[in-house]
Amino acid sequence: MNRIHEEIRVEAPIEHCWAFLCDATRWHDWDPRTEYSAVSGPLDRVGTTFVGTMRVMGFEMKETMTVDEVEKPRLLHLRSGMGSFFYRFEAEGPATRMTCEGEYEMPGHLPGFIQKLVTKGWMERYTRRQLEDFKALAEVEVPVAA
Repeated sequence: MNRIHEEIRVEAPIEHCWAFLCDATRWHDWDPRTEYSAVSGPLDRVGTTFVGTMRVMGFEMKETMTVDEVEKPRLLHLRSGMGSFFYRFEAEGPATRMTCEGEYEMPGHLPGFIQKLVTKGWMERYTRRQLEDFKALAEVEVPVAA
């Protein structure tokens, strides 16, 4: 199993970050390489499932994800055949520390040389980019205090 750990500081309250993460209609905004479909319910409810489809070097990867654990507004744990991923939030004053960590295996139908290319470095860059995009979008939409 490969491991991933990336984190970023989002200049927005934890509740705002949590609501943004749990809005399935916005996932493609901060994860544009993946199409999400067949969302069975709210993302902050254990048992909700959805399908993520991505193309990597001409190969389609399609995974059904399941929400395994929820601790509002601090933890969303997703599981699929590819692995297990945790989105964690920790309040840092008026901001939020967002962490994505997990263990994963690339699908077996990818040829060995592609798996090596895609695995560690690519996954780290991909996850870092997701968090950067999440941060940018979440910060733009922070409600202004009256």
